[in-house]
Amino acid sequence: MTVSMMGILLVLGLQNDRSNLAGAAEHPAHEWIEELIVDTELDSEIDAPTPDRDVADPAGEARPLARSLSPGISSEADVDEPEDEPEDEPSSDFVVRSRFLGVMTGDGSDAEFDAFEQSAGRSPNLVVTTAGWAHDNYSDWHTKRIAERGALPVIAWEPWDARRESSIEEQRSEQPQYSNARLIDGSYDAYIDEWATALADYGHPVGLRLAHEMNGTWYPWSDGRNGNAEGSYVAMWQYVHDRFTAAGADNVLWIWSPNVTFGGSSELKSLYPGDEYVDWVGVVGYFGHLAATPTSHPGFDGLFGHTIAQLRTFTDLPILITETGATEDGGLKADWITEVVAAFAEEPGILGFVWFDVDKETDWRVASSPESQAAFREAVDRPEFRTLDTSES
Repeated sequence: MTVSMMGILLVLGLQNDRSNLAGAAEHPAHEWIEELIVDTELDSEIDAPTPDRDVADPAGEARPLARSLSPGISSEADVDEPEDEPEDEPSSDFVVRSRFLGVMTGDGSDAEFDAFEQSAGRSPNLVVTTAGWAHDNYSDWHTKRIAERGALPVIAWEPWDARRESSIEEQRSEQPQYSNARLIDGSYDAYIDEWATALADYGHPVGLRLAHEMNGTWYPWSDGRNGNAEGSYVAMWQYVHDRFTAAGADNVLWIWSPNVTFGGSSELKSLYPGDEYVDWVGVVGYFGHLAATPTSHPGFDGLFGHTIAQLRTFTDLPILITETGATEDGGLKADWITEVVAAFAEEPGILGFVWFDVDKETDWRVASSPESQAAFREAVDRPEFRTLDTSES
């Protein structure tokens, strides 16, 4: 496993306490999800204590337990770091064993889950649903339903009134009641605590992607919107995280997820809450929203490379592509899928990806054309994207 500036941060936010997961697997799928998260963890060239046991994969091969649920690695004291290890730049010399094949759909319903499964030719092992602070209270129903289908539930938790969404950035982002200052002045403490307590009671792994795309200008929590001063986003994130910690929600996986960088986007490091407040780094990036019909596509490096390089200057946490998709404009979608999904499976430090399977600004869905669907099915038909088979459940 990787030993770096972050020390040994357990990927589920479990820190040194595994009590929330001990004996909590009420459904076979919960055990599968915990095993999958273990397998998406990282190897390192640095020697570490050998875990007490191995987890066998479906093919019968044993793979070492990684840091998230390892009984053999529970704190920084367990690992002898080389005295001369440089600390000025994070290291990303790690290998991810298994990858997440995730999906985000319009309403997160079983019907949309089934439709993606049919389009992709396999079941997703991670599902993102959305909840806005203005109208959505927590319900176990969504997380349990997703988990029992063998997928890690991830909630895109958005502090705003999503019903005011508009294509005009000023209209959708100007919501002063959701400024970062308001979010931490006590106005929303009851709501935050309700979610924290409910997720703690749920007790199984669940991802929380709080206030994403913060480096853009189209959400109320972005710098410069609603009076948000520099540093206010970090203060908001840490405040919410601390309330979850106080509620005992150690099963929550915190996913900090900027948009890919662009001209005019906020500098990422200034928005980063710190490794002690984040478990995974997410990145949102699409091949679309283009002013003219494209004649070529950017590929993985063209779309994500600059952002990942910037992230690696201040954190070595693993990266999940938390939203992606492609337009059919220009007829390049199938080729883009083939190239980019291969990179999602092969690039060091990438945990996997989440496909935005919605017909919205354009038809982002896998099944937007027979060619794109065929390309996607072939691209994800590889062992890195482990999914829960009926025989395993």
